[in-house]
Amino acid sequence: MNVSYGLAPSNGTAAEAAAATPAAPARPPVVDACSLVYDDAGWRAYLNRLGENAPEYLDVFSASFCRYFGAAHAAYRQALAVRWQDAVDVLLPPGRPPFDLAAHLADRRRQGVVAEFAMGSAERLPDGRTVNAWLLETVRDVRDRVQVWAGVSLRDPAAALREVESSLAAGATGLCVIPFLDGTDPADPRFAPVWDAAASARLPVWLHTGHHFARSHPSGLGSWRTVEALAARHRELLLVAGHAGWPDVRETLLTAARHPGVYLEFSSHRPRHMSRPGSGWEPLLHHARGPARDRVLFGTSTWVNPGPTGPLADEVSELSLPQEVVTAWLAGNAEALVARSAGALRG
Repeated sequence: MNVSYGLAPSNGTAAEAAAATPAAPARPPVVDACSLVYDDAGWRAYLNRLGENAPEYLDVFSASFCRYFGAAHAAYRQALAVRWQDAVDVLLPPGRPPFDLAAHLADRRRQGVVAEFAMGSAERLPDGRTVNAWLLETVRDVRDRVQVWAGVSLRDPAAALREVESSLAAGATGLCVIPFLDGTDPADPRFAPVWDAAASARLPVWLHTGHHFARSHPSGLGSWRTVEALAARHRELLLVAGHAGWPDVRETLLTAARHPGVYLEFSSHRPRHMSRPGSGWEPLLHHARGPARDRVLFGTSTWVNPGPTGPLADEVSELSLPQEVVTAWLAGNAEALVARSAGALRG
């Protein structure tokens, strides 16, 4: 099946609407390497997955969720004290406007975002489809702007492999794995067929790494050691360490220096905080002109820092880095990864 890997707008109706929007102020183009694109059913599936497997997230990030969904924080906290399901209802009340892809793309264009990697999931929607299937169908005509990285659960190795195969056949260009939601170790040999399939198809895998808040699962699930183990066993695998393994940024960066298929992506963290002493991001900035130059991707995680993407990208420009590094981090490295996954580059 032919899949478009270009990052220029297509001729689809939604893309035409976005193209009519005035261009963003001059800044390097942005590729959002960790985006969430859902309708309300998809958001409910996402929030339910958190509630069932890591309810701490609905508490710790309550303010962020309320800002993103426009909900009253006091009402949310009151509902959360009773049942997390009630809190989700506060975020997603009946009568919300339906998801509008054209409006989404227009906003992305205003913010200077030329493409995004939309993270899916294998969760089921009320109509029986997976979130992956809905997402792949929804963005079918604009996949040069919204590339789908299908979410895969590692709880069932056989089901995970089927999800990889079906998503690839439907047009997915990457995968997304969140170990702390599955409670499984991605480096367990049982999952080797999943990683082999991803490597064979040149599908990059966004892997949640570093700190998480799920108290029911060990903190080591998805650490830099997981990235090291997978990269060493599956030499052709392209891995994106989501959130850059923070707070173990140095170790994650050194892992990338050892393995040419490993990248770091820093969504969920504000760039403006990176230069502060004790932030944990000092190794990334220290090595920005060296090993980090071509291995770092910009991402938003959409709801974690609710607000326009443009100002968030501007914070990267304010880190006193060379312009070529800023350009590479905001888009160039993501574009190179897309080309590499398509087979244009080998490393």
